[in-house]
Amino acid sequence: MPDPSVPTNHEAREHPGPDPLRALARFAVEGEPTRSEPLRVGLIHESHVVTCRTPRGPRRYLLQRLNTVVFAAPGPVMENVLRVTRHLQGRQAAAGVPDPGRRVLTVVPSREGPPWHVDDAGGWWRAYVFIEGATSFDRPPTPAAAERAAAAFGRFVAELADLPGPRLHETLPGFHDTPARYRALRAAAEADPLGRAAAVRAELAALEARREMLGALHEAAARGLVPERVVHNDTKLNNVLFDIGTGEALCVVDLDTVMPGLALHDYGDLVRSAASEAPEDARDLRAVRVSPALHRAVTRGWLAPLAPLLTTAEAELLPLAPRVVTLELAARFLTDHLLGDRYFRTGYPGHNLDRCRAQLALAADMERQEGTLAASVREALGG
Repeated sequence: MPDPSVPTNHEAREHPGPDPLRALARFAVEGEPTRSEPLRVGLIHESHVVTCRTPRGPRRYLLQRLNTVVFAAPGPVMENVLRVTRHLQGRQAAAGVPDPGRRVLTVVPSREGPPWHVDDAGGWWRAYVFIEGATSFDRPPTPAAAERAAAAFGRFVAELADLPGPRLHETLPGFHDTPARYRALRAAAEADPLGRAAAVRAELAALEARREMLGALHEAAARGLVPERVVHNDTKLNNVLFDIGTGEALCVVDLDTVMPGLALHDYGDLVRSAASEAPEDARDLRAVRVSPALHRAVTRGWLAPLAPLLTTAEAELLPLAPRVVTLELAARFLTDHLLGDRYFRTGYPGHNLDRCRAQLALAADMERQEGTLAASVREALGG
């Protein structure tokens, strides 16, 4: 597993594997695989939509070749995914939810039994039943869509609150260890292998000035003030599928980072990604701000299913969580910039620096709107 203090090529793709049709044939699918199309979503795994011919018509599956640079132990990843999806499917069945096959990912086992197949080249593959009639969004088209997505993430954590033991594997240890992320930044600035540190003194100073804040959630967890929960850890809007016809939020996807963690990190990243009025790499920093309407929608949606489970300490730290997560990501982007863009994929020179600056601007706007955003949280909590 990657050391959280050392950037790795987290978002690099591996070399293409063998024919997806041959790979899918190793899974217990219905029918014969006949057609494969690459799916250009996500930044980590190699994904394909494969169509099978069956007596009842075509059936589609999502086939993925796992990136073992990022997830060096894919077996535990899939063990987590299988346990989580089976638990959620049981909850759906008990509640009599209609169309449960579209509400939770369905893992397809290999013909040998495990929920994966390892090809002759050592590549790890997995397959899911493809969820038809669904789409995703990188940015919320409306506050109502943001609220529905947030509610889906809130339900996800609430429905996993009674997941039986043992404890899930930590698929990326230290993923949200914010103090470790900041230590990695300081080490990168001191080493300065590319001579970039002098040009980012303002960004380094902005993070240093917030150093105490950076450790707030981690310290609260270390002191036992907030509980460990099973959480998603990557609550971007595009990790929720919406029904194309009704606009309903159907299913939470991208479960590789589901592991023990803090609900506060889920909420913080959701606000950071779904309530901002600008993309995370915006170069016009004047446009980077939190939308109060989107913030209210996200907060209301996420808390609706989850508020009864939160502790007093979790509720008190909710207003701070988005700033901590935003600053954590700013530190990660800046670390990667200093070390030569080895971790995040970039589209042009200085891309990670632009990302860092946008996150710093977003955190600064959260500070300016602190009172308004805190009031939204209190309102959603019923206070």
